[in-house]
Amino acid sequence: MSKRSILVTGGTGALGRAVTGLFLANGDLVTVPWIVASEARELESGFAAEHADGRLLLVEADVAEEAGAALATETAGAPDVLVNGVGGFGGGSPLEETPLELWDSLFRINVRTAVATARAVLPGMRERGSGVIVGIASQAALQPPAGIAAYAAAKAAIVALTHSLQEEVASAGIRVGAVVPTTIDTPANRAAMPDADFAAWTPPERIAQVVHWLASDAASTVRGALIPV
Repeated sequence: MSKRSILVTGGTGALGRAVTGLFLANGDLVTVPWIVASEARELESGFAAEHADGRLLLVEADVAEEAGAALATETAGAPDVLVNGVGGFGGGSPLEETPLELWDSLFRINVRTAVATARAVLPGMRERGSGVIVGIASQAALQPPAGIAAYAAAKAAIVALTHSLQEEVASAGIRVGAVVPTTIDTPANRAAMPDADFAAWTPPERIAQVVHWLASDAASTVRGALIPV
């Protein structure tokens, strides 16, 4: 495949680093917006060679805001692929004990970021007549367990966004899809659930492989897909 411009939001996180690394390994240009300086420095040092030759671009931008999403898109130069990798988990309490502030927070980080960045990249994709948008949903959106209604609802919004947006942009040559992971094996999740069976969790690298496939020419006829990983 020819070199493409890839915008990976959440690229400084555990899953995002795996996604970023896989696109870089395949010769693409990758732009990663960040808001935590230490995470950006860690990503830069991990891909020092790619950063030095200009294939990894880092930009300080809050993609939950219209200005931040626009800046990230401008830095990427009308990206061919958007991976909406920003996300966050919260829960563990009954609905009546879950503060509304947690609902606001989870919808901001999981949904608002996805909407803002999609809005920013779509004009360029429509003009070009091609593009791919890949979201990160969750099994909790399809089979919500008790105690995490806010998180499950936020990820269910990603499912709805995937289907609705694909209907909107199909005629423009743009593909939209999402991966639907179970629990991702990250340091943060291990710390939050130390008694869990880590062997049953999914490594970020495996999820990144599916994200990369969805963005590839091999998936050119796959539209509106929700792929469990």
